Amino acid sequence: MRVIGAEEILQRATPERLVAALRAAFRAPHVLPPRQVASSSAAFPERLLLSMPAFAADGSGAVKLVTVRPDNPSLARPSIQAVVVAFDAQGCPRAVLDGTLLTRLRTAAASALASSYLSRADSSRLVLAGTGALAPFMAAAHLAVRPIRHVAVWGRDPRKAEQTAAALRRQVPASLQVVAVASLAEAVRAADIISCATSSVAPYLEGEWLRAGAFVDLVGSFTPQQREADDEVVRRSRLFVDTFEGALAEAGDLRSPLERGIIARGQIEAELADLVTGRHPGRGNDADIVTFKSVGTAIEDLAAARLVLGELP
Repeated sequence: MRVIGAEEILQRATPERLVAALRAAFRAPHVLPPRQVASSSAAFPERLLLSMPAFAADGSGAVKLVTVRPDNPSLARPSIQAVVVAFDAQGCPRAVLDGTLLTRLRTAAASALASSYLSRADSSRLVLAGTGALAPFMAAAHLAVRPIRHVAVWGRDPRKAEQTAAALRRQVPASLQVVAVASLAEAVRAADIISCATSSVAPYLEGEWLRAGAFVDLVGSFTPQQREADDEVVRRSRLFVDTFEGALAEAGDLRSPLERGIIARGQIEAELADLVTGRHPGRGNDADIVTFKSVGTAIEDLAAARLVLGELP
């Protein structure tokens, strides 16, 4: 059985290849058992263990084990860590992969996949809200599908925003402008794509800031108790999700407005599988504000693992 680390994953799972792999995966038949979530501590119920299995039509599959420790950043460790175990069609373990890195890559690729259907084709100004480990992956993925020329980085800690922007400048072409911003409101008012990747429990993105044609990408908060966007964001938006099952069960950004009657279930138009198969046409009108909410799905982990293992082009 192989153990596959970060270097090999980064070589094989480029943003462009991952977006293509996810597009194919959401088109293909698969078996997706329910995600299991358990608290690993009675004293600290926010410390979670997630088990996320998925199987392809031939019986091959992958399961991801994820630990969530919100206090880890204070210890200079990631708040989310994981391993992915891949199995062949006979149930034999094939490989163990760095699931922490794989999760960041596939999360960003899922947003880019959604953006390819839901953002305007000419989107050039990206706002990154959040300075955590996901930020550089979100930037790279969005750059892979849209002609981004300007990236604004915002975080609650201005020092971290400056550090994140500086790190991004070292990774992108010199022609791409990357700046840290103090005012999220000003950045959003000029943005085509707003990508939010934080663990916030209270909304910080306000719908009144969004201009016509904006695409909002909500990826950070993934429990019913967390929110990144206020009610006005979802009220003004056409709404899409990665999977109905996951988002409606876990996404506080949607569950809270649904429970209080701010939006109706019918306003959530489609999931990624509907977009990639053509069952839903996607954005359509360039003036619409469109919001995509993801909480992650094991379909993405399986596709990413298969790509790294050389099973996909």
